[in-house]
Amino acid sequence: MVKISDDTVLVTGASGMVGSRFVELYGGDNFLMPSSREFDITDKEKVRRFLKDKKPTAIVNFAAYTNVGNAEEQRNDRTSGCYRINVLGVENIIDSIDPEMMHFVQISTDMVFSGRMEKPGPYNESDLAEKESVKLTWYGFTKAEAERIVLSNLGKRASIVRIIYPVRAKYKNKLDYLRGPLKKYREGRLYPLFSDQQISITFIDELSNALANIVANRRGGVFHVCSSDTTTPYELISKFISRVEGRKIELDYSPMGELEGRYPRYGGLESKKTQEVLGIRFRSTDEIIEELILQGVSV
Repeated sequence: MVKISDDTVLVTGASGMVGSRFVELYGGDNFLMPSSREFDITDKEKVRRFLKDKKPTAIVNFAAYTNVGNAEEQRNDRTSGCYRINVLGVENIIDSIDPEMMHFVQISTDMVFSGRMEKPGPYNESDLAEKESVKLTWYGFTKAEAERIVLSNLGKRASIVRIIYPVRAKYKNKLDYLRGPLKKYREGRLYPLFSDQQISITFIDELSNALANIVANRRGGVFHVCSSDTTTPYELISKFISRVEGRKIELDYSPMGELEGRYPRYGGLESKKTQEVLGIRFRSTDEIIEELILQGVSV
């Protein structure tokens, strides 16, 4: 396991599904994990005062507005919560740090890419985030804007880590891309699954390991943390539920239809460069499922 030095690491969004696992696996006395009230990234002056007082040497920004459906209702509203947190919040942090003293890590998403036929995935680390908001969800566009702010202000002195449909074995406060459908299946209300959408997933334990590596070695650039293969929601979730239930499960499926556009259809991430740079290997979707079961996956 990678050891993070005794330098002070500020973790925003540390109580969330993704950030809490990073803290659980790698956190120590050198970690700062303020609440959103203590460190409100939408309040520029509060951000400036906090960073001046605490002087972290690394910042891992998990904080984000992630409700895609609600974000869509805020489209083009730059005073809304989604834009203020995902864009202005990142800008406030960057405007308040000394990049020579503080290493900034921005957690981003596959949804900065359109997943359209004219420019399909899986996307690699060199692919730039889509600039046209009409080709993205509003959530995806705000995360793309944040990436552009990081790159234009800090370049390779900072890190952008893109993830996709993060999953973990246990987390009581929120169900993820696999445990959510499992719960719905057991309740008899699982919806038909997309059979024509290309995706990959992020195993949060592997993300945590990658982040520890990035922070400990102050690695800059763009990184992708995801399964080593792509699949479809129908194939992935059918396989997961069958393995958990211990028998072959037949689920309903459907094409994306009118929901294409709300989610990338030809998406997914590729992580060959990230694995080479960090010297680690990411699991396939099958291997991730097996590890989740080994850890006692629960809903």
